[in-house]
Amino acid sequence: MSLYRHFVCLTVSFALQFSVSAKQNVVFILADDMSPDLSLLGTKGIETPNIDALAKQGVYFTNAFSASASCSPSRTAILTGMWPHSNGNWRNVHTPPLNLPDKAFSRQTHIIDKVGIGHDVPTLPEIFKANGYYTAITQKLHLSPAWRYPYDARNPVQSTPQRFKQAMHRFIEEAGDQPLFVHANVAAPHRPYRAHLKNNPKQELPDADSIDVPPFLPDTPGVRRDVQEYLACVEIADSCVGAILEALEEAGIRDETLIFFTSDQGMPIHHAKASGYPGGTRIPLAVVGPNIEGGRMNGAAVSQIDYAPTILDYSGIEIPDAMQGDSLRPILDGGDVIPGRKYVFAEHNSHGPDPREFYPQRVVTDGHWYYIYNVDPAKKQRLPDDLRGVEVWGNYAYADILASQDTHPFQTWFLTRFDEPRPQEHLFQLDIDPWGVNDLATHSSTQSILKEMRAVMSEWRKRTNDIKKSPLEIPQQPDA
Repeated sequence: MSLYRHFVCLTVSFALQFSVSAKQNVVFILADDMSPDLSLLGTKGIETPNIDALAKQGVYFTNAFSASASCSPSRTAILTGMWPHSNGNWRNVHTPPLNLPDKAFSRQTHIIDKVGIGHDVPTLPEIFKANGYYTAITQKLHLSPAWRYPYDARNPVQSTPQRFKQAMHRFIEEAGDQPLFVHANVAAPHRPYRAHLKNNPKQELPDADSIDVPPFLPDTPGVRRDVQEYLACVEIADSCVGAILEALEEAGIRDETLIFFTSDQGMPIHHAKASGYPGGTRIPLAVVGPNIEGGRMNGAAVSQIDYAPTILDYSGIEIPDAMQGDSLRPILDGGDVIPGRKYVFAEHNSHGPDPREFYPQRVVTDGHWYYIYNVDPAKKQRLPDDLRGVEVWGNYAYADILASQDTHPFQTWFLTRFDEPRPQEHLFQLDIDPWGVNDLATHSSTQSILKEMRAVMSEWRKRTNDIKKSPLEIPQQPDA
């Protein structure tokens, strides 16, 4: 019997020890490509009342980090509690859209990516199904292989609040007396921004003079417009969150539901999404639920691989040994830290299957210092399509940034550096440099910190069997 099948048998047996009434509902809300941009945090030009209210009611984590700033690796890390290089889903994968019939999500599917999680990697949907939960997902799967994520219901709603509310009501009704696990993906603010704006015609752009342009971007009219559209889509995501919460309220189950709000990675632009830089890994995280000591902000460094152990811990389900994260319960129960935890890690391998996009980076941070190890610094990196393409992704900022070479050479360098060798190491001080603009790796005053981070990184890579050989050269063997 494989480790995975043995695990499923154990969870089923364990489930019989709990009555359905002992289990609580779980709603996991995941925005797509959203940095920690909230009115609660002082982001200028926007209002995010629904997410702000969640953060104030529960615990808001000011130092939450993505495990990998690309959609599939981050989502797989969330649902397995494991690093992408450990679970096998190290880059974005092709999977069926949610409007296809059940066969497309079974072993008879015609859409199979050669990259995916291994045979013995348990997933949250499998665990919840084994424990009597009704499971549902919205917007997209983006996980491989599809049959390892056996949701009972799928709804392709993207970024329309009313449709999210309808979908939630349907999930709640279909669940009946079963406890509920809803993986509520929200498409906004993922590019193309104008698709979300078209679906929400009443949404206005923030005033151009009211917003801040991140310091690694040139403050030009085209880039400022791009940031305006991004922030408007953050407000759309907030409205979708509000609709989901309204459905829970109307069904009378909000107070008995564990609710997460977070994002898969940072905003969709270079030096953020699809990289190991802090603009890509810094994400929002608010957790609300029964028996959680709310009304607090917490600065401990936490990772997406902590989500699954936390959810299982609060659901009364045994946490599999394969999971590499830690339950956040010590903090959610009123504490300040996770005992024994000082650092969290992150990684970037490749955004998509194009070998030109492969650029391995490894990250360690304590929430204050942020260290990046470029595994192959001499290699050049091709930016993914959504970070430079106009036709499909509506990325009008890319050309505007290149055109600002003479007026904003420093900011343009952050874009052009992807096509040139980079140093082996970076070191940023997040407290004063959250976007990773000022590299302190060569400063004499930071060498002791650099040495410590380097040692922590080396130990983590050995402990998690983070091989030096490129995944591109290794035969992929997802569960088949």
